[in-house]
Amino acid sequence: MTRVTVQCGFGSSAVAPDLVWTDITKFVKLTAAEGISITRGASDELADIQTGTMTLELDNPDGRFTAGRPGPYFPHVRRNCPIRVITTVLGGKNHLVQPGFEVDDGSWSAPDGQEPAGAGVDTDHVKSGTFAHKISWSTSGTGGVLQCPLYGLTIGVPYTASVYVWVPAGDPAVRLDIDGATVGAASSLTGQWQRITVTWTTTAASHTLRITTTTTSPVAGDAVWLDEGQVEEGSSATAWSSTPATHHPRFYGMVGGWPTTWKGLHSTVTITASDMMKWLSRRPALGPMLVEEIQGDEAKLYYPLSEPESSVSGGDQSGYSRPSMTIQQTGAGGTLTFGTGVGPPSDELPTPTFTPASASAGKYLRCLVAPRLTSDGSSGGVIPGDQAFECWFSTSTAGRTIMTWSSGAAAAFDSGIKFQLESGTGKLQIVEYYSFGPTTYTIATPNLADGAPHHLVWDEAGHDVWVDGVQYAVATTTWADRLILHVGANEVGGGLWAGTISHVAAYVRLGGFPAISELVEHYAAGMTGHAGEPSWIRMYRLGGYAKIPAVIPQGSFSPVASQGTLGSSPLSHMRDVERTENGRLFANRADAQLVFQSRSVRYNPVSALTLAYADLETDGVDFSDDDQKQVNLVRASRPGGATQRVQDPDSIALDGIAEQQLDVLKTTDAEVIDAATWIVIRYADPQPEMRQLPVQAATLSTAAYRALLNADISTVFTVITLPDEAIAPTATVLVEGYTEQIKQAQHDFDFHTSRADLGAVWVLDDPVYSVLNTTTRLAY
Repeated sequence: MTRVTVQCGFGSSAVAPDLVWTDITKFVKLTAAEGISITRGASDELADIQTGTMTLELDNPDGRFTAGRPGPYFPHVRRNCPIRVITTVLGGKNHLVQPGFEVDDGSWSAPDGQEPAGAGVDTDHVKSGTFAHKISWSTSGTGGVLQCPLYGLTIGVPYTASVYVWVPAGDPAVRLDIDGATVGAASSLTGQWQRITVTWTTTAASHTLRITTTTTSPVAGDAVWLDEGQVEEGSSATAWSSTPATHHPRFYGMVGGWPTTWKGLHSTVTITASDMMKWLSRRPALGPMLVEEIQGDEAKLYYPLSEPESSVSGGDQSGYSRPSMTIQQTGAGGTLTFGTGVGPPSDELPTPTFTPASASAGKYLRCLVAPRLTSDGSSGGVIPGDQAFECWFSTSTAGRTIMTWSSGAAAAFDSGIKFQLESGTGKLQIVEYYSFGPTTYTIATPNLADGAPHHLVWDEAGHDVWVDGVQYAVATTTWADRLILHVGANEVGGGLWAGTISHVAAYVRLGGFPAISELVEHYAAGMTGHAGEPSWIRMYRLGGYAKIPAVIPQGSFSPVASQGTLGSSPLSHMRDVERTENGRLFANRADAQLVFQSRSVRYNPVSALTLAYADLETDGVDFSDDDQKQVNLVRASRPGGATQRVQDPDSIALDGIAEQQLDVLKTTDAEVIDAATWIVIRYADPQPEMRQLPVQAATLSTAAYRALLNADISTVFTVITLPDEAIAPTATVLVEGYTEQIKQAQHDFDFHTSRADLGAVWVLDDPVYSVLNTTTRLAY
């Protein structure tokens, strides 16, 4: 039986960390002829992995899936609604994935705000096996809740959940409930194992099993042990089965739209959803790394000051619509010209050049800090948070002011904080000034008036200042209600800066966000574009610019060169990293994360499943021998490096030139040669291979079915007992992608595959991978 669960996250973003799922399984048309169709991956290992898609048809009897129509999900039936599909496989009758609580696999967890004092495997009281699950109750509410999601239930039939509990004498009784609504009888015994149950009739394919106490005020130390859990079809609990169920995410993504159609008076909605690869293509172009990181860390005020030479003001890029920063004059003479200076090396953005006639005659920039960053309530409501300031600067003139944050009061009553370079030494100075006089802190930095670009971060709460990534303690105080920002001058328009200033930003830190370490890391973004970091870290960084919550790394990774200027879509830049690593980037099937595999994942891969040809139960197995993958000459280059050429003369003499241009973000010319050589030795003479592997999964054993459901991009299969006409009786293949059809009592796959032995590399003294001239291929 096909046990499938379909859920929507109505009212949430696909990247939200706290999605609330609504089960819509009972509306999904699932018959022998119609069902859920999923595509994933690429056609072969040389093609880019495309955005995965899922299509299904929903019955719409009351218009609940009609976008814009009032109904149970209104107004959240809209484009980009999160959706996921989960398939459940039973090993017997038990729907729990950890019936014996032998490991803490995360299948039981606490809802936000209802956490018990502790929960995890324990050996103090065990009914069977080695471990039980102990819950230590908190002293608030009922002591907390632990819950387990259930999937793949048959809708409209009775189920019973049961678990054995050990409650110490004097500790509160416990009970099971379903979704917090259907409540089972409480435990009545202490100091021994007792089975408690709850029975309910399912209204969806997914429900939530919960356990909590019957007391509103447990005391510290109160606890319960759980063992031998079971969820089964029927109105009563039967003998415990230790055979677990398994849940297999099939798709996670966003609904593209909700087109409503009718057949007579019968309304249906056929939806197509895309996985998280679509999310990456929604932004047409990224700004430089430094800009993306300042904005991604949610600067509350941000003036890049990168306007062209014709500009007379600098605009706020924080998104909070702050007033522009305008040119001000002190005395006579001097210039301030946008677009003519050079700022941080990696972003290649221009900066304004400050050229005063003297320290007291020239131009500077000024803006109103409105709305205020933080406030102590003396001038309106309290605005909480700790401030952090940031900017880049360069000069050859010491004794001048970088920036000043002031109250905006009359000179006799003004107060604020300013950042300047000490006259003579060029060391950083921070001056806190009040109506009764200033306090000056001279920081033990090197001479910063050396004409080089420098990065400054001031942390109000931590009492630290960071210069070029180096931390210095400074006992500054707190500064709420700053109203005026001067850039390149002090509070009265003196101490005029000579040089450049750019990327002036301010942050309000709440709950530790943004972390100061993240702001300090902007130095690497501005100076080198994070050159030399591992490719998976770069992928994580680029994904973060697109608001992807995380990237799951698989394998070992190489360093990559700078991408400081960026300028294209996130996906385009991630493709550059993917190509450099010779890896694979794709969407995770369970959540909004991406998966990034390095090339090492495919080195000497181990087969996950062996299938007999006769058990495939399908037609369409396809072997091919052609030149579509052939590459016998590669011209390769890297940013700032040599252009190099690698070829296979024998292949060229036999088949002619099959050329490929390879542009990679390698950090050395030697790595470029290695990457080009790796392509040529694998594809100069492509061998016959199985490219299509269709499988009717529902006819296989439970173990084989589960292995197929766990299979993903780069999984290895072995097919045995191939017909006599095949090139060999056995073929070992890598999965590159697949199409999947889930129907009533059917689950069919059509895998796109490639040769697994393309990743065979030399392992010293290994009986398989150390055969001279056969498997002694060096990898990189």
